[in-house]
Amino acid sequence: MSDVRTILKRGVGGATPPPDGFGRMLRRRDRKRRNQRIGAGALAIILALVSFVALTRAFRTVERPADEPTPAGLGALAYAVDGDIFVAEWDGSNPVRIADGRPPSDCGTGSSDGLGEYFAFGPIWSPDGRYLAYRHADCDRPGDGWWDVVISDPQGNVVTSFPSQGWGISWSPDSTRVAVWDHWGKTIGVYGLKGDRQTLLTLPFVIPAGESDPVWSPDGRSLLLGNFEIPLDGSTPRPLPWTDGDVAGWALSPDGSRVAYTTRKSLVVAAADGSNAREVLGDGATPNLLWSPTGDRIAFTSQRSRELRLLDVATGSVTLVTEPDGSAVLSVMAGAGFEFSPEGDRILFSRTEEDGTGVDSLWSVNVDGSDLRRLVAGTAWGDWLSPSPTP
Repeated sequence: MSDVRTILKRGVGGATPPPDGFGRMLRRRDRKRRNQRIGAGALAIILALVSFVALTRAFRTVERPADEPTPAGLGALAYAVDGDIFVAEWDGSNPVRIADGRPPSDCGTGSSDGLGEYFAFGPIWSPDGRYLAYRHADCDRPGDGWWDVVISDPQGNVVTSFPSQGWGISWSPDSTRVAVWDHWGKTIGVYGLKGDRQTLLTLPFVIPAGESDPVWSPDGRSLLLGNFEIPLDGSTPRPLPWTDGDVAGWALSPDGSRVAYTTRKSLVVAAADGSNAREVLGDGATPNLLWSPTGDRIAFTSQRSRELRLLDVATGSVTLVTEPDGSAVLSVMAGAGFEFSPEGDRILFSRTEEDGTGVDSLWSVNVDGSDLRRLVAGTAWGDWLSPSPTP
């Protein structure tokens, strides 16, 4: 039997390999190594892609800074009851109190000692859904009938607050500013999210009786108040082109291209510059008008506030959506408990019982009149989240 050294010697130096056997062995070795290199390279690419996806997801799911609130879900309803602010599902379910008020008795003897009440009311979503603005009064403020503006995130964390007058709060289209009265009937302040006043507009005219709060133009370059447009650049306010004559109330379409307004005799739709005016309803509409999110329908109440109706702008056909039973009336006002759902399939409205109790409540109904339901009792002011919150 040959020893190991002899076998090794033969295998290395003395043995004659089969024809092309060694070449095939080398080729197999090279092929194996090449396959190993290709496999290792492919594995490295796969690992890199997995790492990239994981890193991308990590960036996408990273928590927002504390000063950048996460938008609430579509359909969220904000409202005030007994001085508290609540955020709930679109139908009023699962309410969460985000601002806690107290009864007037907590402020001593109430208004008789010159002190104000502690309460909050009128929550309004910013268009991007990141913030709520509402009015707030505290015990240490004099009972002068005016309240602070508070801006908070949907969880109730206060971002800023500042004093102002008036009732309403108007968000700019880009959700970065609010417009409010600084001195009612005389000056309007435009404030940023940090409570800084960016613009102060002095009115060169007297506000007509019954007019209240400014609202933003769709392009964010001016404020609309009564029958006037007030440019933010300080230039001279100018009459709105559709307000000649006996216009009682008006509303711009969502894209700002058209306006609907009521006169003593009819409801009219025109271009925003006042041209191409056409009567779409002979009579029976109140000054409170509401465009659907898609701009194809207008909701309004009858003259006696007993019926909620829906007008198809293209055809002029009118649908009865709902009418209250008994002695109740529909107490609707654009921007306060009267609006379409973000999807445009339902209408939010408020109703007041005239049975001696005067109880207010928020209701909603499908645009075809079905599924009428009461959402919240004890308030006439609610706001559904705007259609397109920023992701």
